[in-house]
Amino acid sequence: MLNTKINVALNHELRKKYGIRRFPVIKGDIVKIVSGSRKGEGGKVIAVSHKTNKISIEGITLPKADGKQVAYYIDHSNLVITKLDLSIEGRYNKIKDITARRNLPIPEPEKPAESEATPVESEPVEEEAGGETIDLPEQEDKEDTSEEEENLEEDDNNEN
Repeated sequence: MLNTKINVALNHELRKKYGIRRFPVIKGDIVKIVSGSRKGEGGKVIAVSHKTNKISIEGITLPKADGKQVAYYIDHSNLVITKLDLSIEGRYNKIKDITARRNLPIPEPEKPAESEATPVESEPVEEEAGGETIDLPEQEDKEDTSEEEENLEEDDNNEN
């Protein structure tokens, strides 16, 4: 029979915060290796093998004879979870129920990180520096600068 969940120990901070010792690990959690040859290393979980009860971590690989890197799977008993991925609603609700039963403060849901690829245009921002308010200059449109560069290039060509 195939296990559906692999429970991994939580670090001391998460134990106090949520009032639980172990929690099922999923792709996206941040873990740390506590025993073995890779002790002290850690990272984001990229794969969970329910068949072998082992977990693969981002950045932890083994070199093959031909030079390629292969994912290194670590036994779940050698790991601790340092940060839970609570972006999944069912997982967040489970933590919320557990903390409520233990009379602990209910954790805030984590907001997904906003991508930096799509910047939001806004008005100039004022920053305070040593009690003074400084107006930051507005950014010029990229189209204007490209036209200026083309004009400069034409001038250079005309001179030659």
